[in-house]
Amino acid sequence: MNQSPEHYIDEIRSKVRSPEIVSTLTESMMWSRHETLLWQADKFDGAPYFNAVYKWKNYYSFSLLALIVKKGNMRLNAAIYKKVKHPNFLSLYSHDIIDKDIKKVGGPLKNNQSIDDPKDYMTKVAAAMTADIEEIEANNPGYVNLVLCGGKDSMNSLLLPWKNPVIALSAEPNYPLVLEFIKRNGLNIEIRRLEDIYDEKMLKQEQLECCCRMELSNWKWGADLRNITNEYDKKVIFWQGQYSEILLSTDWKYMIWPRNKFNNFLGKLHRITSPYMPPAIRFWIGERVAPHSFTRAWHFSSVKLGGHMAFIRALCSALALSPYVGPNMTKLFSQVNQARAVQYDRRAELGPAIVGRKVWYPEENPGPEISKFRYKAQDPDQFIKILKENGINVI
Repeated sequence: MNQSPEHYIDEIRSKVRSPEIVSTLTESMMWSRHETLLWQADKFDGAPYFNAVYKWKNYYSFSLLALIVKKGNMRLNAAIYKKVKHPNFLSLYSHDIIDKDIKKVGGPLKNNQSIDDPKDYMTKVAAAMTADIEEIEANNPGYVNLVLCGGKDSMNSLLLPWKNPVIALSAEPNYPLVLEFIKRNGLNIEIRRLEDIYDEKMLKQEQLECCCRMELSNWKWGADLRNITNEYDKKVIFWQGQYSEILLSTDWKYMIWPRNKFNNFLGKLHRITSPYMPPAIRFWIGERVAPHSFTRAWHFSSVKLGGHMAFIRALCSALALSPYVGPNMTKLFSQVNQARAVQYDRRAELGPAIVGRKVWYPEENPGPEISKFRYKAQDPDQFIKILKENGINVI
């Protein structure tokens, strides 16, 4: 049974009362195991570009709510409040935080465009993903890998050489496609159907953990994911296909920063016309557009996608990761020349690179609907009301 918001916050208060104290904190320390909610450190070494790392004074957490609870109050950022109240609100950016005192640690991934051979790049992607999951499994022996599965990004994750048990979690309308993918590729993997369960108490906890960052109808399945986590006594790791579309498809071609109508138009025009350009012009333009994708990924994708991973982790008390953003993948992505190595959608090539044989993929990728009962649930007035009801002042 899910807790009331009061009991949920009381539990967080108990956890943050005694943070883990270290002299130097790193992203790997925060994102390779789930044992700690709050760290206290003299300094942070590194610049995360995707995984959530938030800071208040010398305290660090992947959960904004944990830092607010530690503070005992929320100092409202009026400008961010106004952004979230906009009728067309979708997502905040990395530097946009509802509490003025809390900052996000990190910045865009720096990229030198040194790997430009398409075949070499795909081979290295498969090897880097494998190395990263091996490291996580070694740090969490016996934990069950729960792969949230819908499109090619997450289907490719099922093909990795896992040592610990793997279960695919999929929702309609993708469930039958994932089931067919498992069967036709001869994978010995259990699949479970995800249901987006309405639970009033759970919804309030989701509103708290969201901290107004995202249109909450996009962050689904909270109650069902927690129920599954509890079945395994929290000895699970969630995996999502986050970030793959930026590095293996043509999404990078339209990701011109900053986001505005003119740049969005230029990005779409580039994506449509680049296949018809002479190679020299295509590469020249592409090598100047590609760095924008890393900037936009930090400002936008790290909230929409990376924030969702931190959200699941906080709600379920279990790691939530992507095999596309581990340390070996990060090193590789810091070197890829997307203009030359990723001229078309290459996700269907990754599976064969992982398993060394032909892989069947469904032709369609419908994607689940947004969660209707969560629509506009990130409303800051509701968030503030729940905080106040549970003894957290808003100033």
